[in-house]
Formats: sequence, C-alpha cells, structure tokens
Amino acid sequence: MTDENSKEPSGPEPFDEAEYRRRQRSRANLMAWMLGGLAILFFFITIAKMQIFA
Repeated sequence: MTDENSKEPSGPEPFDEAEYRRRQRSRANLMAWMLGGLAILFFFITIAKMQIFA
C-alpha cells in the first residue's frame, strides 16, 4: 500500500553551487557592513572622547 502523501527520505538534496555562492556573498556583505559600522562607531567615540578631555 503506497500512500502518495507519505514522505520517504530519498537521500540528501543535490548540492547547488550557485545557491551556496549567493549565501556566501550575502554573508560576506553583511560582515563588511557590520565591520564598517563598527569602525565608524569607534571613530565617533574617539572624537567624542577627544572633545571631552580637551
């Protein structure tokens, strides 16, 4: 008896190189934006400290 709604595992999904590269590029862009934001934050904190102690 075969039920059409039953899902039997058929093995792992095939590897999609394009999808892998797209996700990798997306993660790299996110990390670049976060690093840039952190650098700008440090810059403004440094300027603020210089103005307070000057």
